[in-house]
Amino acid sequence: MIAVAKADRYDIGRLLVFAALAASAFIIALGPISDGDIYWHLAAGREILQRRELLRVDPFTLSAAGRPWVDVHWLFQLGAYATFLGFGFLGLVIAKSVLVAIGAVILTRTAERTGGSIARALCAVGLTGGLLLSRHLLPMRPVLVTLVCLAIFLSLLERLRTAKVHPSRVWLALPLVQVIWCNCQGLAPLGPVLVAMYLAGVWLSSRGFRRWPFESTQASSLRPLALALALCLLACMASPYGLDAALLPLRLLRRITPGEANIFSSAVAENIPPFLLERSAPEWIGHFKWVLVALAAAIAIVRPRLHVAHLFVLIAFVGLALIANRNVPLFYWVAAPVAAIGLAPGMWQIYQTRRAAWFPPWLRKFCALAGLVVLLGAELGLAVLVQKREPALGAPTPFHFPVEAARLLAERGVTGPIFAADQHGGYLTFTVPGVRPYIDTRLVLHTGQEYADYLSLFDDPARFDGLDAREKFNAVVLTTAYPDRYLGLIWHLAVSHDWRLVSTDGAEVLFLRQGTPLALGERATIDAILQRLAQRFGGAAALHEAARIHLARLLVVLGQSRQAEYVLSSLDSLAAAQLRARAHFVAGEHRAAESLAQILLLQDPRDIRSLALLAEIAVSESQPGKAREFLSRALAIDPYDAEARALVDRLEKRREP
Repeated sequence: MIAVAKADRYDIGRLLVFAALAASAFIIALGPISDGDIYWHLAAGREILQRRELLRVDPFTLSAAGRPWVDVHWLFQLGAYATFLGFGFLGLVIAKSVLVAIGAVILTRTAERTGGSIARALCAVGLTGGLLLSRHLLPMRPVLVTLVCLAIFLSLLERLRTAKVHPSRVWLALPLVQVIWCNCQGLAPLGPVLVAMYLAGVWLSSRGFRRWPFESTQASSLRPLALALALCLLACMASPYGLDAALLPLRLLRRITPGEANIFSSAVAENIPPFLLERSAPEWIGHFKWVLVALAAAIAIVRPRLHVAHLFVLIAFVGLALIANRNVPLFYWVAAPVAAIGLAPGMWQIYQTRRAAWFPPWLRKFCALAGLVVLLGAELGLAVLVQKREPALGAPTPFHFPVEAARLLAERGVTGPIFAADQHGGYLTFTVPGVRPYIDTRLVLHTGQEYADYLSLFDDPARFDGLDAREKFNAVVLTTAYPDRYLGLIWHLAVSHDWRLVSTDGAEVLFLRQGTPLALGERATIDAILQRLAQRFGGAAALHEAARIHLARLLVVLGQSRQAEYVLSSLDSLAAAQLRARAHFVAGEHRAAESLAQILLLQDPRDIRSLALLAEIAVSESQPGKAREFLSRALAIDPYDAEARALVDRLEKRREP
């Protein structure tokens, strides 16, 4: 291993690395509130304080009312709600960024302590890059506590393995961290698992096998690690929920394990395995395979003598990432320091044996430092660039949450049962405390069949009427933009005699039993909506255009094609042109729709939306052969396009006797 000299602690290059790392991690973690879970966490924290007792049954939703709830997140919820009371949502965003930055610094310091300056540089670059690639998978959730706890565990375990800390400190620190961890998130068993992997690694590497391809280790840390494992396992029971809290992670693991019968893995976006998700959203997860390739190539070229424990850690976290894409950031988080520690000695040896003889030492050091500064500077610059494109900090991501609908519900004093999408249940619970959403994202409270029945409401909106008759909803709140699976139910409610569409801005809709329905067929109504959109998004051109497109799409769905064309009249983007063609089709103007779609295809032969529209026009005109031709072209571009595949299924059903 490469020793870190005491004088190096105050080296300018070292300070620059840590400063750039902390700044990059902090900026990358900044962003608007895009995940709905934080709202039911805040609602739970508020409820705990009001009741002055922990929650043991579900107090929020209709579908799980009164069911046992093992709320292992209670400590995080109290901390998050206290932060919210003191500093608001902006305070929560800053706290999230601080936790990520602290964890990144701890991990990089761990790599430096074990592997020297090269490991420090590798870890800093790898961590910053991993965070940048997976920033959309870093929500404001208890997983933030997991990141910090993983960093502390790895730091202490590495110090114990390399005999740089007295075992008594590890015995005291690890169980204490484990107690905090198991009362904040269900991933707390990763702590004992890490200790067990280090214990197994030390035992195997101390056996002295000939030609053992890994770094050897003295057996002196076996007993301290065994005691640390026992203490951490005992600490897992230090929860108000006892054994139920310790067993909950096993239930959660079964929920995300891939399988055809596991709807929680196939229908919940964050639980989809990365290589499956890449088919439909390569821009979000396509980086994962290249990170694996780069890591494998680095190991093959450098051929490091990895410690067995490090190999176990890499295999375990790669396995977690392969199960569900939500675990990809965890893999990036631990792989950066572990890989840096393993690769550093080999890279130093390559550098020593292959460096150019005519390069003086000071020039080699300068070039190495300059290259590192360029890499970290580029990552920091990308982080700043990404952050500048984000909406306002401390506010919900635009179009993700029914902000206006919640405000109107509060103004009108609506209480009791309401229907909303699961990812909006927590938001409505927190912002409008008097309502009882049907469901939220605490899917551990539901069986697979119950969740499948909920999803079927959007595939077959007529089934909603039966649920409504049983639950007697006072309101329905849905969004049109994120995701778009609710459009069919919106149309069903719009034509129903039992509901009134009383409010919409295009991205969200509010239906009530009584009230004056919006006259969407009147130009004055559309102008009023457009004026409100201009007031909200006028300062952000991209958001303003997106808001108008959402409104136009809703109008198309509701049969108001002329109004949709009016909304789109001042827009000249590809999305607006595609939607304008769709509006012509819905209005029965097939030739106009076909002409516009053909023009768009001339501009971009890979325009799947236009190909799908042309196929749909052909289907409506009883030309299945022509429709299949267009669909073949669309699926050749993207074999997993949902709209094209749905049209293929329709054609196949028509062919069945």
